[in-house]
Amino acid sequence: MNSTTTSHPTGAVLEVRDLARTYGEGAGAVTALDGVDLAFAPGTFTAVMGPSGSGKSTFLSCAAGLEPPTAGRVLVDGHDITDWDENDRTRLRRERIGFVFQAFHLMPYLTAEQNVGLPLRLAGRRPDRARVRELLERVGLADRGGHLPGSLSGGQQQRVAIARALVTEPAVVLADEPTGALDSGTARGILTLLRDSVDALDQTIVMVTHDPVAASYADTVVFLVDGRVAGRMDRPTADAVAGQLAHLSDLVVGGAR
Repeated sequence: MNSTTTSHPTGAVLEVRDLARTYGEGAGAVTALDGVDLAFAPGTFTAVMGPSGSGKSTFLSCAAGLEPPTAGRVLVDGHDITDWDENDRTRLRRERIGFVFQAFHLMPYLTAEQNVGLPLRLAGRRPDRARVRELLERVGLADRGGHLPGSLSGGQQQRVAIARALVTEPAVVLADEPTGALDSGTARGILTLLRDSVDALDQTIVMVTHDPVAASYADTVVFLVDGRVAGRMDRPTADAVAGQLAHLSDLVVGGAR
């Protein structure tokens, strides 16, 4: 694995520099990201928002090393991972990046406890049962560790997925619409858990969401428009975020770089 460490004056655990991603070639090419510069410090919670097609999911995919950028750099935990091969990026995701998918992606034949410990097993490490049980307790599922996903509600499955994302103590957790398929009450529980992970454990979370209420749990909201950073909002409220989303065309594209 490439072990070159780059010094960052920002102390960021995740940073993208002039990030670009284009699909296709010639006249049919589509630019999903166009020169995005963002840095995420330890112990921060950032929501990424924007209209459909603004590049939110592509940003997460590039930041996680799931797909390579067309141009620019991706740095995780002080390492420039842009040119790493797929094996090294996979190892990085197992050990230093937690990913929370909207669709959960739990293994149906594994119990909740086994699902939480799975990233450690894939990394060749024996899961610490005490650590796994502690995480299940933190997500309110201390009594559900032996249950298969099919016997858990959607909200409970999402909580298992969050515990799984945290089990390796990653440098950063990337969450793609983690409350998009949940009812409002369950969503509040998930968002409170993410907020607590930042406040109590100094975790760094980057969450893509369309929901102003979800964004209000974050420290900062970053708005993407046409693949570019169009603005940001610190100490967001649901009303302020909703108001900004209604007037995204008023933002100066690239003004928040």
